[in-house]
Amino acid sequence: MNNSLRVGVLGGLLFLVPLLAFAADFRTGDQPSFPAGETIADDLYMAGGSVTSSGTVTGDLVVGGGNVLVNGPVSADVLASGGSITLLSDIAGDVRAAGGQIVISGAVLGDVILGGGQVNLLGARIGGDLMVGAGTVRVDVPVAGDVRIGGGDVYLNSAVAGNVRIDAEKVTLGP
Repeated sequence: MNNSLRVGVLGGLLFLVPLLAFAADFRTGDQPSFPAGETIADDLYMAGGSVTSSGTVTGDLVVGGGNVLVNGPVSADVLASGGSITLLSDIAGDVRAAGGQIVISGAVLGDVILGGGQVNLLGARIGGDLMVGAGTVRVDVPVAGDVRIGGGDVYLNSAVAGNVRIDAEKVTLGP
């Protein structure tokens, strides 16, 4: 084998090793789904018109679509964008999402950062800080950290362990 061929083969192998080591799973299409009962032992990336993740993700979940539904547990962070985002399952890390309508009804152990038209937080708890910018914000979940909200109408109906700062046109505090 001549030297230029050896260099080319070696260069090709050096390029392929990181690509093969990157074991993330990618799912795209009109209606990509990750079914219940399946587990991905790494990061999952999904994009499409109507996206559903029902299985267990042990890494990060990065998802974007017109309608996004996550009803399977995620062991790390969730990054989501879409017209409608619904997170029904527990998230062990942070959640960052931007969308027209966002609903979180599972427990989030880390921080939650959201931007949207309408945001509803109904889960068991938020284990870190909460930061939201939205037209309408409803917080019916205990927050272990600080809360920062900027919005039109804000409803705060749960306990907050940290500091609270709200900049809104209307603020309603629950019991």
